Amino acid sequence: MSVAARIDGPVDDDRPRRAWTGRRIDSKADVARVLAAVGEAGQRRERTSTLNRVVDRAADVALTQPDAARVMPVVPELAGLLPWPGGIRRGATLSALGSASLLFTLVAEAMTQGAWTAVVGMPGLSALPAQEYGIDLERMIMVPHPGEQWAAVVAALVDGLDVVAVAAPAEVPAATARSLMARARQRRCVLISTRAWPGCDVSLEVVQRRWFGLGQGRGRLRLQEATVEAAGRGRAERPRRVSTTLPPPSIAQRVGPLPGQIPGLPITDPDRVFPSTPAAPAPRLLPKPEPDAWEQFFAGPPPGARLPRERAG
Repeated sequence: MSVAARIDGPVDDDRPRRAWTGRRIDSKADVARVLAAVGEAGQRRERTSTLNRVVDRAADVALTQPDAARVMPVVPELAGLLPWPGGIRRGATLSALGSASLLFTLVAEAMTQGAWTAVVGMPGLSALPAQEYGIDLERMIMVPHPGEQWAAVVAALVDGLDVVAVAAPAEVPAATARSLMARARQRRCVLISTRAWPGCDVSLEVVQRRWFGLGQGRGRLRLQEATVEAAGRGRAERPRRVSTTLPPPSIAQRVGPLPGQIPGLPITDPDRVFPSTPAAPAPRLLPKPEPDAWEQFFAGPPPGARLPRERAG
């Protein structure tokens, strides 16, 4: 094989130039084609590197300001747990573990601003508590029994709604999880799982919960305080915690007490407990009334009483 060490003169432009295909190098034209191929490959690699720097992993992209087109709003009590400013990045996948109240808290702010939400695979979820979070039930679609094709149901809902919450019937296969996450990312729909979801962007879990309002054996549950922990990928890799009441103060102040509901006050100090309901006084025994003679006379003798026999004359 003969290879020219350098090109002294210009390559003959009259010869047709073809892309290098890996054949033997015999002439200056072959060398020129090799150099052109190497240069083109280098440009492609540089362009790829540039794109990789610009289009980084979605979990690592840092938004500098809230953007309604890219971020779904959440209540301020949970905003500090998320890696995106102002809310949840549209197209992200989250898991909300430990409490249905956490799910309501995540979607309440967005639904207040007109978002549509679907709840899949949660037959025990009552729609009535959702009203305490200011959720408009007319924009909530409930599919309690999706069947074995639950993944297909979720995929169809992702295409047209803002939020889809799902309780998978069993452990989610990794391939199914990746497929639904990719579809949600493409459709800019927030996917929330109430069970463990492999590869999700952020996982939120209620790790501690306290109820307030019960006294010594009586009273009503008026308020719950929850500690929520968040961890995930990228910027959310470091676990974060926050303690808040459920519903959070921002929602409770906006919604107010429902008809027939005792209003609860938000707890600002985690060590402060709700005042207990005073115990009911012990029942006081009333004295037994004296028997009425006339009532006994007209009632006659009690059943089974032995009457005196009359003497024969």
